[in-house]
Amino acid sequence: MRRAMVLLGGVALAVGAFALFYRGPGQPFIRGYVSDVGATMLVYAFLGLLWRTTAARRTLATAAIAAAVEFYQIVGMTPPGIGGVLVGAFPDPWDMVAYAIGVVAALAWERRLVRSGDRTG
Repeated sequence: MRRAMVLLGGVALAVGAFALFYRGPGQPFIRGYVSDVGATMLVYAFLGLLWRTTAARRTLATAAIAAAVEFYQIVGMTPPGIGGVLVGAFPDPWDMVAYAIGVVAALAWERRLVRSGDRTG
């Protein structure tokens, strides 16, 4: 399980780096939404490393964190400086779609690796 979460975190960081450095067509989409998918996967991976619970609870917690980020943007409570860059400043309903895709991808990753026999950690 631990190995699955470390690998998921690596994939999430790679997705985030891709979104950050991508300069081709569709750059606003990639920066705005693909990065949200990667960020949500990273949150799921961190929760998987820190919290021994069911995949369903981890999924709900990740979704709740993503919803809280969007809520903070709606009410204008984004933190100043780097915190604002990480959390974002503009609410967007499509962010919730990206978060959902990230959660589903992370859950599928976990289930696939656990089913294939990865029970280390």
